Amino acid sequence: KYCGVKCQKDHRPQHKRACKKRAAELRDDILFKQPESSGLGDCPICFLPLSLDNDKSTLMSCCCKTICNGCHYANVMREEEMRLKKSCPFCRHPLPKSKEGAYRNYMKRI
Repeated sequence: KYCGVKCQKDHRPQHKRACKKRAAELRDDILFKQPESSGLGDCPICFLPLSLDNDKSTLMSCCCKTICNGCHYANVMREEEMRLKKSCPFCRHPLPKSKEGAYRNYMKRI
């Protein structure tokens, strides 16, 4: 700690490299901090732990895999960009067009 702003400015050239290194370490710690593990397991695509909040993941009816919304969003963007048919990001099975089709897929897995 410094006794004042003037003292900090006077000593800055001596500590500039160390300060920049420490700031980069703190930034990396924040950016790459892994979410806490949950009992839901990991996303089968990106292998990050799934959130306990069900709104942050999607259950695919074709393969019954739960994937994170980030992977789901990336797949939707890829399909729109390449003008592909909508499919599961994990198994690439075409998505059902109705709730009844999704329900039939769920029943196959039970």
